[in-house]
Amino acid sequence: MFLNAAADKLKREQDKRKADLAKRQAAERRAKMTADAHRREREDLARRERQEEAQRRAEERAELERVLTNNEGVRWERTFVGRRSDAAMVKGIRARCDDKVVLPPSAWRELTNAGAANVGSANGVFFEITVVNARGGGTTRRTHAGALGFDGPEGEAGLPAPLMRRLGASSAYVAAAEGAEGAEGAEESPAEDDPPTDVDVDVALDVKLSFRRLPKGTWVKLQPRSADFQGELAADASVDLRELLEATLRRRCALTVGDDVSVVSGDREYALRVIEVSPDDANGGAVSLVETDVEVDIAPSEDYEDAMRRLAEAEERRLAAAAAVEQERREREELAREEEERRAEAAERAVKEAAERAERAERYRAAASGRLPVEPDADAAGGCVPCRFQLPDGRTVTRRFAPTDPLAAVFDYVISAGGAGEGEAFRLVTRWPRTVTELDDGLARTVRSAGLKPADTLFVEKLEKTAA
Repeated sequence: MFLNAAADKLKREQDKRKADLAKRQAAERRAKMTADAHRREREDLARRERQEEAQRRAEERAELERVLTNNEGVRWERTFVGRRSDAAMVKGIRARCDDKVVLPPSAWRELTNAGAANVGSANGVFFEITVVNARGGGTTRRTHAGALGFDGPEGEAGLPAPLMRRLGASSAYVAAAEGAEGAEGAEESPAEDDPPTDVDVDVALDVKLSFRRLPKGTWVKLQPRSADFQGELAADASVDLRELLEATLRRRCALTVGDDVSVVSGDREYALRVIEVSPDDANGGAVSLVETDVEVDIAPSEDYEDAMRRLAEAEERRLAAAAAVEQERREREELAREEEERRAEAAERAVKEAAERAERAERYRAAASGRLPVEPDADAAGGCVPCRFQLPDGRTVTRRFAPTDPLAAVFDYVISAGGAGEGEAFRLVTRWPRTVTELDDGLARTVRSAGLKPADTLFVEKLEKTAA
């Protein structure tokens, strides 16, 4: 007894050690799988970061190559604090005054040393201007401008009010960017597509200026922001639209795709968006307007395009709804056709099954008729037993049998006359007094031994099938 208890205890301890070892091994496997998964994630992340960094550097190299090719090898860019400047107005300059900047003398020295003055001398010196700090959020604004002079304060770029507006600067814009909520007189920050109309002298933007060589523009397409331009201004026969557009463009020295151009007529101001320029080469959709004749096309207004888009969307919805209705109709027709096919197939099967049943019944009756003995004459020497049968369908049939004929022949005759089908059990009965004659294959009875009488009418009484 003591040895058995010790052996059981030892076995339990061994089983426990095995279970603990299996648990530790399973936990180590799970930890290894988790560590491997984390390692693969880190490797994938590092690989994606390397790929993104390589792609970014490739894009930067491609952009630098594009810029250098466009600028004939000249590269110059510098960040300034952009402030509103009215230098053109003070100097009495009216032409090309809306997008010319004032830079400090050091910028001219740097540009000269880089060779930009020689590259841009035939067509003016131009800069791509982008907002560095992107105050107010949204997409960083981008445009192009020319140079008005190089006599401004160091570190600053003097930008005319229209150019400041294109870059998204206004007192309200900056107040919103600086979080001046609830300040008296503060206005809501304007949306990017609706540039502010007022630029305060104290507004400042961090802007990056990059030297660009712009081709002379030959064609531009402008799109009115509102349908009022075509509905009011272009339709007015008293307004010289060509002169208005020329006067507007004379105030600009460059156009960039995405810029807004303001056409003033009387007390109304109409905004048009630059949507296409030509030649559109590697300059990113910007052209010079200096010393060139530019053909201007007016596209349908944004309101009109919005209306057309809504109509197209409504038509698309209508067509989609019509297509859905048509699809539903087709599905209903398909379902009806399939149902009709099923009914036709069912009817065909029923006809076929009925024909097969009739054929089987005919073969069954023919087989029963083939087993019948020869019908004796009425005056046969051995005598005969004429039998009259009332079939289930109401018909009455008669036949003569010899007294020595087997009783089964009587039942075969009922079958051959259509009184019973294959698999149907029946018996022969008389009304009064009631007698019952059944076919018992185990007894070789004859017509005489069954007690069939000529005067009796034998009714065919079918029997209910009993479950096995």
